[in-house]
Amino acid sequence: MLLGEISKDLLTRPLTWKEVLGLLFRLTIFGVATYYSIKWVSDALDPTRKQRIHLKKKAERLMKQIGVNGVKLTEHETSIAVHLVDPRDIKITWKDIAGLDNVVTELQNTVILPFQKRHLSRLFQPPRDTRDLIS
Repeated sequence: MLLGEISKDLLTRPLTWKEVLGLLFRLTIFGVATYYSIKWVSDALDPTRKQRIHLKKKAERLMKQIGVNGVKLTEHETSIAVHLVDPRDIKITWKDIAGLDNVVTELQNTVILPFQKRHLSRLFQPPRDTRDLIS
């Protein structure tokens, strides 16, 4: 049937509720099918998909080892989490670092001590503004 053969009555009359609902249903089905088709094609054509899945599993395994469970990571956080190191896997001690006694002592006092003795870090309150720095 050509467009010229459609009667003007069909084009000018209002649609019924059944016709509107049918049209909405068909448009919804078409939209969902289009979305999943595009998603499937983009996943199939993505050259880094397998690598991302592998890295995500590795990051989840590392997070589980250090005791962090049930956290949903973004893609950027996953790329960082892959490089995490479990402290129990480190076989180097402070005694293995030679010739840097001053640096080792400073690291222990500024980084490790506040975690070990949290009550000491609560006593120190950083200045809120420049007036606190002056007084």
